[in-house]
Amino acid sequence: MLGKEKEATHWDKIAMDWHHRSYANEVLAEHKKNTYLKLISRWSNLADSRMLLKTDLFAEAFGPEQFLFELKTNNIVVAIDVSKEIVARAKNQAEHYGIDSSKYLCCDVKHLPFLSNSFDIIISDSTLDHFPRENDIVNAIIELARVLKVGGTLILTIDNKSALTYPPFIFFRFWMKIGMAPYYIGRTLSRKKLKNTLEESGLNLVESTAILHYPHPDGLVRLLEHILRKVSGNRLDKAIGRVLVLLERLEGIKSRYLTGRYLAIKAVKRSI
Repeated sequence: MLGKEKEATHWDKIAMDWHHRSYANEVLAEHKKNTYLKLISRWSNLADSRMLLKTDLFAEAFGPEQFLFELKTNNIVVAIDVSKEIVARAKNQAEHYGIDSSKYLCCDVKHLPFLSNSFDIIISDSTLDHFPRENDIVNAIIELARVLKVGGTLILTIDNKSALTYPPFIFFRFWMKIGMAPYYIGRTLSRKKLKNTLEESGLNLVESTAILHYPHPDGLVRLLEHILRKVSGNRLDKAIGRVLVLLERLEGIKSRYLTGRYLAIKAVKRSI
């Protein structure tokens, strides 16, 4: 189990050892980025907000599935990560995009160093599903609710426990134990518990959905893309991309929670 005191050290080590080209899936990464950008565009109005918080910087450090640099906003953007190494690499990548990274900070999402009611929008993309205990997720949501302004929007994604391909947690433990997992895979919350946690934290659940409709964990999908691209000399890239877009249409039907890899929610902070 990943202890609290070892969390930053774990992610520092992952960052220093990460050879992203060996784990890169350009087509899948582009699809993930576009899916998130569409979700954020649908669920928020960046033009009417001033302060935005993003809760981790792993994708920005190692791309190409990052979407933060692609957001069309004049907001003051604050982004955090528990790993100093990841923050440093994300800052370096931001320079190539001409992005201001002066407010990329190293801190724990469960203990945020911000005043209450600071942010208009918070985006938390698969950050909270890397903790060893469900209570860690609850504590993080309480903190996010605290720093969100009244009327502000939280967009959060987390591993979808209801997906047909989501395995028993003992599988993840075994996968990590034998060294097959690329990083620590944590707990997640059911839709019901997530809703209750949001409500108890002062947030109203406005909308929920499931996104990225491919199997969990995604190792087989990544392997299949790698093989197809290698065999075809990347000539199948457009076809692979079209299949992923086609699968994303599953979000529009009632069974979306059985196929989506991530549970996605939009919540708004209510007045006390």
